[in-house]
Amino acid sequence: MDLRHLRYVVAAARNGSFSAAGYELNVRQPVISKRIRELEDELGVFLFDRSTAGARLTSTGEEFVVGAKRIIDGFQRLSERAKASGAGKTGRIVIGFYRSMSSGCFRAALRSFRLKFPDVEVELVEASYIELKAGVMSGIVDLAMVLGDTGKIELLDSMPLWSAHLLVALPEGHTLASKSTIYWPELKGERFLISQDDPGPDLRNILLRHLAAPSDHPEIVMRQLSREAILSEVGSGEGISLQCDGPSGTSGQGVVVRPVHDGNGGIRLGYIACWRPDNSNPVLKNFFDTIRCPD
Repeated sequence: MDLRHLRYVVAAARNGSFSAAGYELNVRQPVISKRIRELEDELGVFLFDRSTAGARLTSTGEEFVVGAKRIIDGFQRLSERAKASGAGKTGRIVIGFYRSMSSGCFRAALRSFRLKFPDVEVELVEASYIELKAGVMSGIVDLAMVLGDTGKIELLDSMPLWSAHLLVALPEGHTLASKSTIYWPELKGERFLISQDDPGPDLRNILLRHLAAPSDHPEIVMRQLSREAILSEVGSGEGISLQCDGPSGTSGQGVVVRPVHDGNGGIRLGYIACWRPDNSNPVLKNFFDTIRCPD
């Protein structure tokens, strides 16, 4: 007995004749009749009463067809799930990101993916750069989104995602708060509050690159604080801060954010996605297709 036999029996029961079942399934009537007879011989029971008027189910056949339909439907659902899984429409993906990446393009892309693929389970992991790198390398994390350029992590594939404006967060009463853009020379002498959480170390390096001189180093205070806590400190007048995310979370904190410019205009920082080259999770491709965010 195989699935083909069950399909022949169900089609014959539905149509009331072997010839009509053959027409529906595009199989010659003698083949239908022979296979059903083989099945009856294997089971040792008659499933149909044959007559010149057609084929009618016996009482045993009626019970058999109920089970056969259940098996066929179950196989169909299993087949559809397998195809969907192979196409990345079902399954699971683990996505790692910085703790500070709480809004903007990442959240928009995540919402878009979940709407498009509701049957995919998305597990999010907030962690530091070192933890995300280790998670991807070990296979625990499918994909990590970090600040940097493609090729940043050896042995991992990567692709550019989006870029974000470099912003400076200022207390509302700061002398620069009334300006629409801020230039690097205007930030000399300021006290910078930077989170030790990623991408804080990257922001510290940017500060040093633009403001440090042989006899002049910016005052940088690294704190084990979240992005929101850093902004709260800024609003309290404890210093200013660099940010690479949008202005959400500053409302009510007494903070304004302004873009930082150099001689070429606004400064943008790029995010990349990193993954193991041998990661065969089919969900990855679909996630790549929806993750990009326009600047």
